[in-house]
Amino acid sequence: MSQRTNSILIGAASLVAIVMLALAAGCTGSGTTGVTTPGTIAADDAPGSKIPATAGQRQKITVSGSTTVLPIVQNAADVYLKTHPNADIQISGGGSGVGIKSIGAKTVDIGMSSRDVTKDELAKYPDLVITTVAQDGIAIVVNPENEIPHITLAQIQDIYLGKITRWTEINGANVAGTNNQIVVIGRDSASGTRVYFDEDLLEKQTPTKTMLEKNSNGAVLQTVAQTPGAIGYVSIGFISNDVKAVPIWYNDQKIVAPSLENVKSHDYPVYRNLYVITNGNPAGLAGDFIDYMLSPEGQTLVAAEGYVTV
Repeated sequence: MSQRTNSILIGAASLVAIVMLALAAGCTGSGTTGVTTPGTIAADDAPGSKIPATAGQRQKITVSGSTTVLPIVQNAADVYLKTHPNADIQISGGGSGVGIKSIGAKTVDIGMSSRDVTKDELAKYPDLVITTVAQDGIAIVVNPENEIPHITLAQIQDIYLGKITRWTEINGANVAGTNNQIVVIGRDSASGTRVYFDEDLLEKQTPTKTMLEKNSNGAVLQTVAQTPGAIGYVSIGFISNDVKAVPIWYNDQKIVAPSLENVKSHDYPVYRNLYVITNGNPAGLAGDFIDYMLSPEGQTLVAAEGYVTV
């Protein structure tokens, strides 16, 4: 056999070997070509750019915003993750304003809000898609030592505007062992509950400068529970035995307690929608998780947290 023939055979054998190695690499999935296959997420994909998850492919989404919506999302995530072991859902509060700004800037995958998105926010973030996941009422709470039987919307407004400063100015209200000075507790400016309260109950008027601002429903509850003359407002889902939820005397006709039933029937006058927000239509893990929250099982969890289903 000639030297030229030997060279051809060796070259062909080498080519076959190279092809076989390439096929083996493809079968084992060990190639690192930088190509993103369907069902995976490239490392440089920005939040909000979702691709459906593949079995075995771990995905993470981040959620932030309203402390009122947070328990709904946290409880749903706890249950959802039991059947989605490759998912990771990281949740933080900060208030509705933070949630809207974060999802608008695409620094999170889902924003949470207990207030409507404003026209200015929609103009700044035109791709926001808003989904209602629950309804909620805002309860007026006082220290358990307060003997107040009920309160009117006008009295709530006057207290928060600083026009009523002592409990003795309200019929039936009294805090034994104190001078009956009212300690006004509210939420900070990032709170969707604060925005709703100021717009709806205070009719866009500025609260009294003596109001103590708290950054969460829990902080309001704790302060009211520890302060005999305090009044505050919280989501109905946060009502506890540590405080007294005050019924509202509505339209001088009926006294309505802050309860799920009264919010659902709209007999209770102070209620609002609770939202999750995405940048564009919900998709991928974020979309699947939102679908779960709206499912019958997810809405059962909403009710279990003390909110009204949708």
